[in-house]
Amino acid sequence: MSLVTIEQYESMSVEKIQELHVNEIKLINEIDQLVKLCVEGNADLKDLDKKLEEYVKHVKEHFRYEEELMQEYNFPSYDMHKLAHDMFLADMGYATMIWKQRNDPNKLVKFIRKSPEWIESHMSSVDAPTADYISKKQSQSFVK
Repeated sequence: MSLVTIEQYESMSVEKIQELHVNEIKLINEIDQLVKLCVEGNADLKDLDKKLEEYVKHVKEHFRYEEELMQEYNFPSYDMHKLAHDMFLADMGYATMIWKQRNDPNKLVKFIRKSPEWIESHMSSVDAPTADYISKKQSQSFVK
């Protein structure tokens, strides 16, 4: 069973941002499954480490893409949105550091299990308005 599904979240009006969210949800579910298997002794910790590195890389690229779009279209709440990204990255960095130091999959559970709640809140209160603003600006630039 999946920890979370994309249908639980608001859809974004910018296709690439929606695609990034879909991929992020997929990775969270894969990590959650690997954590369970590792705790049970049915998966290799190296597989979990590899998947976590893939997730970290994806999140950084996802945030960078959104931030570049916000700057390109002069999004007025850029600083607030970037701060939310920076705080998540710090939390993720800490969880990753603890994982690497202790190699205990249980240490990842708290971070992974709270991620869907953060993502839902961020998507509905920050990403959706940002995507709507960018989508509107993109439409206006096509009209010109």
